[in-house]
Amino acid sequence: MKNVIMSSIVNKNNKDAGPKAKNDIEKILVAEGFQPLNLELSRNKFKKLLYALVGLNKVFKGKEIDNLVFQYPIYSIFLTQRFIHAIRKYTHAKIYFIIHDIESLRAYKGNQNYQKKELAIFNSTDGMIVHNEAMHRWLTEQGVTVPMEELGIFDYLNPIPEQNQPSYDYSVCFAGNLKSAGFLQKLKLKQGRLDVFGPNQADEYPANVNYQGLYPADQLPKYLKTSFGLVWNGDLLTKCDGDFGEYMQYNMPHKTSLYLSSGIPVIVWKKAAAAKFIEDNQVGIAVDDLNDLEQLLTKIDHQQYETFKQNSLEISKLLRNGSFVKKAIHNLMQQTAD
Repeated sequence: MKNVIMSSIVNKNNKDAGPKAKNDIEKILVAEGFQPLNLELSRNKFKKLLYALVGLNKVFKGKEIDNLVFQYPIYSIFLTQRFIHAIRKYTHAKIYFIIHDIESLRAYKGNQNYQKKELAIFNSTDGMIVHNEAMHRWLTEQGVTVPMEELGIFDYLNPIPEQNQPSYDYSVCFAGNLKSAGFLQKLKLKQGRLDVFGPNQADEYPANVNYQGLYPADQLPKYLKTSFGLVWNGDLLTKCDGDFGEYMQYNMPHKTSLYLSSGIPVIVWKKAAAAKFIEDNQVGIAVDDLNDLEQLLTKIDHQQYETFKQNSLEISKLLRNGSFVKKAIHNLMQQTAD
């Protein structure tokens, strides 16, 4: 049986293979015996159209493939439709999607035409790996009927040793695109500190909120030296707001994996889908309002923190081993076996 993991390479000249989440999944599945097959995509619209109409057929013609795993999205509905068409025409492969983002819930929220096309694409697969129960439930409510397996959390191949914080000191870190983190400029901390990492930093942050720079994904864990990692999005302290903030009610942000793979417990918005994973596994706390952050941090005693820490280190081992995607793809293929 031949299993294939698809990768999209934007601009074949510089081999920009995309974000860490997709790269890690490819590495994990290749180590499990999957063969990588690349889609070389140009940023030029005409070349992309030509590739969709002609090039994709050449990729799959004559290929012997039994199971094909595709990491969605590749940010082109038309190209994705053509991709599925070519696989169905030239192979007998079963098509499995690993969902990284659902654009109908995020960038194209409220666009009924886009949502209809995206849901039709999902129903044209043989099965999908989705983030969690909340995403699974929403897709089912929208009419997706193919088998779905819940990932739980994204694995994170972390080359840096787990952080060994000597003692609990109320410190927190936040890593991400700071353009969508306006809340940081409103946060008031008297005890502890908040270390901030990422692009698009503000001109100024409040006292005890310290910008620490921008680092490559595989090196960033080296600089995370706090008691907790924060998962939040938007301009408000009272909730995660905006399309991307509200999206947290369905997705599992990759920064959650960054923190836990580093052995750092997590603080997350209570209404985020990730909160269930954090609380069920006792690897951190879920909060309603960041105005209460300092009070909540001071209420955590050292014994409770040590529980969070040890559980985070256990989850870290699983994330570094690719355990979550291995289990999900195995279960999905078993579920859809002929």
